[in-house]
Amino acid sequence: MVPLKSVFHWNVLNGPTGFALFGCVLVFPLLFQRFYRRYKRTARAQQSYISESPSINPDTWTDLEFVSKEILSPDTALYHFKLKDEREVLNIPTGHYIEVRVVLDGSEKIRHYTPVNPTENVGRLDLIVKTYVLGQVSKYFTQLKSGDKVSFKGPMGEFIYEDAKATQMGLVAGGSGITPILQVLNEYMRHPDSLQKVSLIYLNETIDDILWKEELDSMAERLPQFDVHYVLHYPPSKEDSTCGGKDWNGDVGLITKKQMEQYLPESSDDHRLLICGPPAMTNLVLSHARGLGWNSGMQKSHGDCKVFVF
Repeated sequence: MVPLKSVFHWNVLNGPTGFALFGCVLVFPLLFQRFYRRYKRTARAQQSYISESPSINPDTWTDLEFVSKEILSPDTALYHFKLKDEREVLNIPTGHYIEVRVVLDGSEKIRHYTPVNPTENVGRLDLIVKTYVLGQVSKYFTQLKSGDKVSFKGPMGEFIYEDAKATQMGLVAGGSGITPILQVLNEYMRHPDSLQKVSLIYLNETIDDILWKEELDSMAERLPQFDVHYVLHYPPSKEDSTCGGKDWNGDVGLITKKQMEQYLPESSDDHRLLICGPPAMTNLVLSHARGLGWNSGMQKSHGDCKVFVF
């Protein structure tokens, strides 16, 4: 080992140690500068904020750029759109939605969608869109290419989560109607001790249509006060179970009054029932709810209603 004082001797500087030392003197500042810049870029990206001029507002239409999509099920995908600022986070109240406008054959088509995790996604807007056989707008989404623009307006809605006092909450969702329910669950996860019990019944056609099943199951494992129950119109057959390992031990058919009575909180002044899904499912659930003593039977709800339909 070369003594430290010898490093500065001319003979040593002419040798390998000298060249190594000289290289370190030159390279280290460059490496430091490079990593420092990278650190600064990362730090800026992490400093998310709610913009005073948000990418989406309720008064005017704003075009956002489509970036990419993720396939969630055979007919459903998660679509990513770029916000104006890569550090921006959307200020969308729990359970509220945005409007989407597209022009098809010279005619405007407007649909409502609930963003996924809007208060957590930095620099982007995420939407779950289910493609229907006769769905003009949903089919339009499937044809989007990176760089295409789509018009948005919002947020809109009446649902009130924070100010509505409740000790237990029952949730019923059908298909892609899980999106506002996910917003509610996301808010609930911030303060899980705020409610004594939260129960979800989630209806789908097939097992492959169940969105966010892993996350819901994981949440049920972590939180003893939360449980989820799945209902399928068409459960896997024994052959499917053998081939795909998708053994089914959940409920089958339509949502029943018995299931709601068994899985959800009972009607009470300090309990709430939230519903989102296709109209036929919603009407059926509301009918069961009336039979179980819930004092609401309307599709249109006020923000703090004990029974709220998204």
